[in-house]
Amino acid sequence: MTVDLIIRNVTVVDGTGTPAYSADVVVHSGRVHAIDAAGTAGDDAREVVNGSGLLLTPGFIDIHTHYDAQLLFEPTASPASWHGVTTVVTGNCGFSLAPSHPRDIEWLLRSLARVEGMQVETLLEGVDFAGGSMASYLERLEGRLGVNVAALAGHCAIRRYVLGDDASEREATADEITAMCGLLDRSLAEGAYGFSTAQLDIHADHDGRPVPSNLASSEEIVALSAVLANHANSVIEIAPRSSLPGYTAEDRELLFAMARTSGAAVNVNMIDWFPGFADGWRINLATAEAAASDGLRIYPMLRANPQDLYFCLAETFIFDDVPAMREALVMAAPARMVALRDRARRDAIRAEFARGPRSIDFGWSRVSVAAVHRNDLQAAQGRALDDLAAECDGDELDALLDLALDDDLLTVFRIDRSQGPEHAAFRREVAQNPLLLAGASDGGAHLQTFCGADYPTRLLTELVPDPLSVELAVHKLTAQPAAMLGLVDRGTIAVGAVADLVLIDPLTLGVVSTRFVQDLPAGGSRLVHDAQGYRAVIVGGEVVLRDGSPTGARPGAVLRRTATSTGASSSHDRTTA
Repeated sequence: MTVDLIIRNVTVVDGTGTPAYSADVVVHSGRVHAIDAAGTAGDDAREVVNGSGLLLTPGFIDIHTHYDAQLLFEPTASPASWHGVTTVVTGNCGFSLAPSHPRDIEWLLRSLARVEGMQVETLLEGVDFAGGSMASYLERLEGRLGVNVAALAGHCAIRRYVLGDDASEREATADEITAMCGLLDRSLAEGAYGFSTAQLDIHADHDGRPVPSNLASSEEIVALSAVLANHANSVIEIAPRSSLPGYTAEDRELLFAMARTSGAAVNVNMIDWFPGFADGWRINLATAEAAASDGLRIYPMLRANPQDLYFCLAETFIFDDVPAMREALVMAAPARMVALRDRARRDAIRAEFARGPRSIDFGWSRVSVAAVHRNDLQAAQGRALDDLAAECDGDELDALLDLALDDDLLTVFRIDRSQGPEHAAFRREVAQNPLLLAGASDGGAHLQTFCGADYPTRLLTELVPDPLSVELAVHKLTAQPAAMLGLVDRGTIAVGAVADLVLIDPLTLGVVSTRFVQDLPAGGSRLVHDAQGYRAVIVGGEVVLRDGSPTGARPGAVLRRTATSTGASSSHDRTTA
């Protein structure tokens, strides 16, 4: 029999965490057909690849993305796929496009654009989903994907569907909670992988109001979580309100109640080290460990790739937990300019900054000017904000706002988040914890602020071989998230498994450049990280990227959650994590 692909003499890192080994891997009809001793598989194949000196791993699974909109106009989930990702989980943080009334789809797109840092013109032009059920959204993705996708049903969409505009104004009544539970139940039956929510103060809508999930009571969130008890293998994702300082007793109780009533794995966004909350991560990790000892599954995410941040006052979420700043930034352009010049408003912004640490790790001494729009302001480019403040009659806030206003709010500022020794020590310690999942890429979101899609490459090059072996690092990118999602035929290299594979040159693997590209609908731009060292990215047995170049293949599957299958495109058995 002529098979589709043989990868000969390759070092297999199979995702299980066990030692790597040399083998010939045979792929046929979308699956791993055989794993033979190195050099013995023959050459009766449509393609034979020499794997000498290369690593073969399972495809990476990115459990925290916002590609819900992008996949409708850019089917490869770039730049995630450039970094070996073959499966993405969408609908995180309470934001999904379904279920939705057609009348609400523009509102949802504008909300997604504001909170998750996308350009609204890009979404309005590029998204061809007109609203509807979870089933209709998943059907819209069928046959057009270069990666696999598993979708969560977002709390904000569910709340908006039931409460209408009141979703952004008040708590729900008992009858409304019952209706939301029914809608979530239907979405799960239609294939949603689970439920997501968030209660972060930094999440504010395009109209300046809190996002709908921020108005939800704990009783509402627990009631929705309980729906998952009737749907085997479903998952929950949440960003608790007290994530940064360390979970309060109320949030800890909420997480335990969600895990207990649902019986599901709860993926918590996220654990990180912040200067203002140096012990917050220890509190959060202790919560997950206490849950594990109680038989509950609470899995925090580790941000594997510390990122510099970029922002432009024409469109940013960076200041959304500073009410006086947020109120100005959601105004139309002329009114926004007037508000930002107002001295009383600036004093209010200063007072709010002085109240303590914020959601975004922010210090004026680490802000510089990355780019200016007007030629006559080029002298400011590359300079530190505190240097500019020393030359003007004001402080750093005045320097930032005055320059941005002179530049029509198009100045791009950079926040330097270089790792200090404390953060480096934190990352090394928590990376080894078996409860922590690698991720928090926010792929598809905050497009002008940061790009987290490079986290697999950063994990494999910055935390390997110390403190992680390559086998353990690959496990964290593959089998561990697959187990949380209940995928038994993805996440490992084994005979019969779906052939989602990554062929890597370990000697050249790395992030090679960071750049802004203007390649989205309506001229939208985004920050991307380029990779090297990925010789091939394979989805369902088909090569979708070869040496970093897309092949145009679209073998990606829409993975629908059911008790007995991984997806409508291929009915493979699932099991719980």
